[in-house]
Amino acid sequence: MKQEKKASRPSRKLQHLQFAAHSASRVPVIVHLSNGTRLTGVVIASDNYMLLLGQDLNDPTPVLVYKRSVTVVTPAGPEGEAVVPDAETSPEFVRLFVPRTRKRR
Repeated sequence: MKQEKKASRPSRKLQHLQFAAHSASRVPVIVHLSNGTRLTGVVIASDNYMLLLGQDLNDPTPVLVYKRSVTVVTPAGPEGEAVVPDAETSPEFVRLFVPRTRKRR
């Protein structure tokens, strides 16, 4: 049997770079969740599925957030600058997901 190999998605790489930049800069961010909740804090760490958000770097009880529930991540306050990954490492074109519509009969 042949095993199917999944193609890597450029959007996943871009998301990983963005969370890595937030984690490295230690700038406070606002994480907007899909249920309308807003969480404020510093991105301590992230992996493929989860995000660790704390009030500061030495927070003893950080919040674990699943990435699938995150809708938007914005800098907190006017002093927080937008973190953009390097142009060399980010892809030039990121495909947007367009849902297929069913044909009506």
